Amino acid sequence: MTEMTRAAAGKTTMRQHARNFAKGYGNIIIFAAVWVAGMILCRGKFITTVNMLGIINQAAIAAICCLGMTFVLMTGGIDLSVGYLLGFCAYIFGWSTVTVGMPVFAGILITLAVGAFFGFVNGFLVQVMKIPAFIVTLGTGYIIFGIAQIVSNGKAITPLPANVLAVGRTRFLGLSSMVWIMFVVVAVCYFILHKTTFGRALTSVGLNKEASALSGISANFTTIMVYVICGLTSSIGAILMAARVNNAVCTMGGTEFTFTAITAAVLGGASLFGGIGTAWGSVLGVLTIYTIQNILGLMGVNYYMYTAVQSIVILIAIIFENVKNRLLQ
Repeated sequence: MTEMTRAAAGKTTMRQHARNFAKGYGNIIIFAAVWVAGMILCRGKFITTVNMLGIINQAAIAAICCLGMTFVLMTGGIDLSVGYLLGFCAYIFGWSTVTVGMPVFAGILITLAVGAFFGFVNGFLVQVMKIPAFIVTLGTGYIIFGIAQIVSNGKAITPLPANVLAVGRTRFLGLSSMVWIMFVVVAVCYFILHKTTFGRALTSVGLNKEASALSGISANFTTIMVYVICGLTSSIGAILMAARVNNAVCTMGGTEFTFTAITAAVLGGASLFGGIGTAWGSVLGVLTIYTIQNILGLMGVNYYMYTAVQSIVILIAIIFENVKNRLLQ
């Protein structure tokens, strides 16, 4: 083997190592870097049991919604209506259980049905009508918000009765029911993404819809279903959000919550270009976002500064995504 051949082989090996590293450990390194920053900047206040449990509780609802977003991103789509749907579903949950007086279980089913319906509408318009996902979900998001304002007349439903609050506030082994529900959703999403043919189909559709169709995968079914799943996770998050804050109002969520879900998914390793995403990575991305928020809170940074920092994190996540995709080519 000549010197030039050995050098070329060495470069190829290094490039392969870089690909594997970026693919498998980039999100872990970002998370670890944030933790190191927290330990340095907030000595004695960051690494405490109370603070760690606080971060997990804060992140639970966003993690559930982020998992739904991950499904959508894996097909190469995006859902900008998540935050608005969360607000509307929160109001529907409060209206059905308080105003109408339905049993909590019935209110949960109605709320889930509303989330699934709007998810189906998004998926149908994107896949069947061939309208870009960005335009569709931005439009339906504002439509949902408008409907919510009309239905609620801009009013909130509060306080919520004890049996409604118990959905998100019941404690077991030191953790709230919100966190336990998050664990269940993570487990279900992990199974779907990594242990079923549907999960493998998401990767195929996200990377190449034409090739996936030739292999017998229905892009229509797969795409519509991921938006339905995203609608369902948004409605689950809405139920827990209403119980958590003792308030059902349609202004919950909004654009900020949507971009938090997208940013967390990308930080967790999901690709904005489709085909890549994991359940555990999405949860890790959410924990990264809320750890940053926690650190800024411990430092006494005001809300507006946090918004600016979150925007910077979004840009860093996109830059990291571009670099990673170049390495993986």
